[in-house]
Amino acid sequence: MLRAVSYNIHSGRDLWWRKRLVQMADTLSYLQPDIVGLQEVHQNSKYGYQASFLAEQLQYHLAFAPSIPHGDGHYGNALLSKYPLENIQTVALPAKREQRTLLQAAFQWSGKTITAWVTHCSLNQTSRTAQLQFLSELLSRHQGPVLLMGDFNAANVSFAPVLQDCALVCGQEKKHTLPAFRRRLDYVFASSHWDIQQYAVSNVTWSDHVPIIVDARLK
Repeated sequence: MLRAVSYNIHSGRDLWWRKRLVQMADTLSYLQPDIVGLQEVHQNSKYGYQASFLAEQLQYHLAFAPSIPHGDGHYGNALLSKYPLENIQTVALPAKREQRTLLQAAFQWSGKTITAWVTHCSLNQTSRTAQLQFLSELLSRHQGPVLLMGDFNAANVSFAPVLQDCALVCGQEKKHTLPAFRRRLDYVFASSHWDIQQYAVSNVTWSDHVPIIVDARLK
């Protein structure tokens, strides 16, 4: 069984802008994921090297995809993995204003090459629509098992029939991932190679979003 977690960490702070990175690390350690897709992550001296800190606390491998320059570093998406990462790429997504990226990486698991994608789509609807179309085109050319994780900043996002929405498969699509606004913006999507065993959310309050958890087996 592979466990994937997606978590928008809100710059390592909660709704009241209190620092919660240590608690986030503790929660991720408790969840024991194989991979973690992170959004709104800083790698700079002002806010701290948050992706590096979480990777060090969990003793996981790290890939970071910078989206926006911030001071002496960047802000973007990250992937933490129990397994060594390979073929790491940062792909720029179409955006009118704030730059957005897709982090792509692969790892070996259960004798197969697994591809993990992590992204954070725009608030702007025009940009977001272009980004979802761009992702759909990339997915149509991809072969092999893939998991796509992220904050898509929209309800009712679908990549069917190429990918399955893990929450929908498990009948958990009504669970909010941005509780204060009672919305589901965060998703884990899986290719047809996967049999989805469980979808859950962790109701911790360290960020404005909650971690979403998927357990899956290869068919």
